[in-house]
Amino acid sequence: MDAKTKEEKKELKEKLKAERKELRAAKKLERKRALAESIDEDPLKLKDWCSLKGIREEIKKVHWLSKKELAIDSGVVLAFTIVLGLYFYASDAIIALILKALGLN
Repeated sequence: MDAKTKEEKKELKEKLKAERKELRAAKKLERKRALAESIDEDPLKLKDWCSLKGIREEIKKVHWLSKKELAIDSGVVLAFTIVLGLYFYASDAIIALILKALGLN
């Protein structure tokens, strides 16, 4: 009886292994089909994009900044410009001071 159960377990194990193999093959085939469907033949859709209708549609997709967002972003740019300007000015002044102290200037 023990040999019979071992044989049954082995058959069941092989059956499960075959089912998993079939399932993997089916999933692989499904991924290939999905990839083939998702690939656009003409990703730029040049004809559509170069028409006035296409241009209007693209402009509608653009995220335009609000006045508040524009003001905040402009403030960040100005702040970084000022900070970096001061950093480079101070670095140049320190290097000039060191060179003057060494008598190389």
